[in-house]
Amino acid sequence: MKLTHVLFGGAAASSLLAALVMVGVDHRPPPAEAPILGHGDLDTLKAAFDSWRRAYEGQGGRPELLRLNLGHSKVLSERFTQAKGRLELNLLDGALEFSASGLDPGRYTLWFVDQRPGTSVRPEASDRLLPIGSFVAERGQGHLQTRLEPSQLAGFTLDTVVLSAGDQSPLDHVLIAGAADLLQKLYYAGKPWTVAEVGDLKRLALRQGGPFEFLLPKVAQADGAADLAPVLGPLVAQGRKLFHKETFAGNGRTCGTCHREDNNFTIDPNYIMTLPKSDPLFVAETNPALAGLENPTLMRKYGLILTNVDGPGHDIFRSVPHTLSLATSITSETVAAGGKFPADAQFAHATGWSGDGAPGSGSLREFALGAVAQHLPKTLQRRPGVDFRVPTAEELDAIQAYLLSLGRSKDYPVYQLRFTDALTETGKLLFDTKQNPCTGGTAQTGEPASCPSGQTVVLGQTANCNGCHQNAGARSSTTHANPTRNTGVEGMGLNPGRLLKPDLAYDGGFGQVVATCGLQGEQPCYGDGRFNTPPLIEAADTAPFFHNNAVSTLEEAIASYNSDAFNTSPGALTDKAADRRVKLDSTQVVAVASFLRAINALENLRLSDRLDHQAMAVARNATARELARLGYKENQDAIKVLKEGVLGNYWRVVQRLEDAAHFQQRALSAPGRAARRTLLRKALAIKQEARTMIARCDPNAPVPPTVAVPPEGFQYTCAELGL
Repeated sequence: MKLTHVLFGGAAASSLLAALVMVGVDHRPPPAEAPILGHGDLDTLKAAFDSWRRAYEGQGGRPELLRLNLGHSKVLSERFTQAKGRLELNLLDGALEFSASGLDPGRYTLWFVDQRPGTSVRPEASDRLLPIGSFVAERGQGHLQTRLEPSQLAGFTLDTVVLSAGDQSPLDHVLIAGAADLLQKLYYAGKPWTVAEVGDLKRLALRQGGPFEFLLPKVAQADGAADLAPVLGPLVAQGRKLFHKETFAGNGRTCGTCHREDNNFTIDPNYIMTLPKSDPLFVAETNPALAGLENPTLMRKYGLILTNVDGPGHDIFRSVPHTLSLATSITSETVAAGGKFPADAQFAHATGWSGDGAPGSGSLREFALGAVAQHLPKTLQRRPGVDFRVPTAEELDAIQAYLLSLGRSKDYPVYQLRFTDALTETGKLLFDTKQNPCTGGTAQTGEPASCPSGQTVVLGQTANCNGCHQNAGARSSTTHANPTRNTGVEGMGLNPGRLLKPDLAYDGGFGQVVATCGLQGEQPCYGDGRFNTPPLIEAADTAPFFHNNAVSTLEEAIASYNSDAFNTSPGALTDKAADRRVKLDSTQVVAVASFLRAINALENLRLSDRLDHQAMAVARNATARELARLGYKENQDAIKVLKEGVLGNYWRVVQRLEDAAHFQQRALSAPGRAARRTLLRKALAIKQEARTMIARCDPNAPVPPTVAVPPEGFQYTCAELGL
């Protein structure tokens, strides 16, 4: 259904966006049960929105100023281009400014597109197309400045912004495009997480007298209960169904084909071995028209999937990143917030392994759109509407809502945790420092950073982790956003995939600039060598590691930071040139791994408990069993990562978790809801006991001098963790 516009009453920005208005409301009675979210969590989605809002407003964003980034779209654009665009529209006075770079010389036209409800995001003849203005590009740059009149936008809903060559319509040519994603729509719907009065699910009377009857399409209608859970819950549930079931009329794959719900939303060679030959993952082996969709050997042996992040014809093979805790890891760094790379701000989100994995504006929404074209087509021609069905805006919003609801909404308060195992606690202390100390025990200071006169840097006393992985997450302790860094992974001694495919292209990481890669810089590549910092709380059960699955185990991944590949890379220095080189001996590597296994197990148990609680709340046996099975799997993951630690293992914890698993298994075959609830309550009680056997949490723990405490809302409290 199409959601209509917000009308602005009065001239003050504070009067903007006061109501969410829906037409075509579905008047069917609400479902008897809460929507089935699986791993989804509305609190996590809320945290994603709050984090986005803080970053957006920190960069100068405000409710009366709409900002959209434009870029190449695998689905919409006629050809590949590195051109980028940025739109700013003042929603009070209609002032519009558009700038673009990377353009060929010539004339271009900017268009607004209002799409019919339920149609694809590709411009169609039935859509309303509004030309905004034209300009001539010179030296790669183009600029348009104009002022829109209310009459131009009467009854118009902005779905997509398109830049076309010459005077061509978006029906005939799209060079670059951009669209608001779910978080922007929520923001421009009047701060929906705190709105108090928005009426009921009826068409509301719109306030008159505002300058525009125009804004972004709305995605939700609250019910006066001061939150959007009644609406966003079904949206997340719909996104889950689309993610795991919808093939978009393609080759039989879904998003969940690679991001498996029962395998921490990723795949690896061992998991792949368990799949039948008929699984859609293997369509490149079973369908001659798709023989080039994947390299079956690289996929089966190393879990590598073909991507074309640098454009068609540039085959890059990457591992499948898990989609857990995206709410904590997709905020791009900005120079204003202390970041080093201005190009990061061109992307709405830090997505994919390189931080620029999404086409177009770089949003998670457009990542999903690009993934449909890349991984789901019937043929390698990838023709929209022929080789796959182009998703609708509503579907992309739902998928984004689901993705942002997965996993954690916050990081763990590492310095407040006290692990019961001495080896694990030692590993935590090695991990939870920002950079190497000086011989006098002081910190490196200044810019460029250095030790005081007469002192030198001491290696081997710390792993220098929390500068990029604050609280074991994926946020910088300086910028509180996701850092992209060149840590030398492409310069390691060998890439296992290259042993099987000697001509395997080097992965240049962030960006599409022509560069050279390889141990001696002997191979062409595209990018500046930077890759995303992944969250480490989920690391122990998401092996193999790095963007190319270069190493198999957690210990190997930690030890790789001792290598020359890292210690001579740009990532071995902070932005202020402080020395972060690593020199851990084998015992210290084991200690850090023990810490990461323990914190991973705590997160497994948190997720397992959420799924068990969902299973208890559902009356329908089949659905309850599905949720209980996922809860059981998370508990099994906790057992697995603790057992793999070997030294310093939590054997008593493992015994208790196995006891909990016994009750979870019985709940899977329980004849009815009452029996299932009884069994799951017993499992929950045992898991809580096991949790406190792993660690205790002290909210009043003193802050070590090596730790930078994140802003409020970025880390769980002890109470939220049940510790």
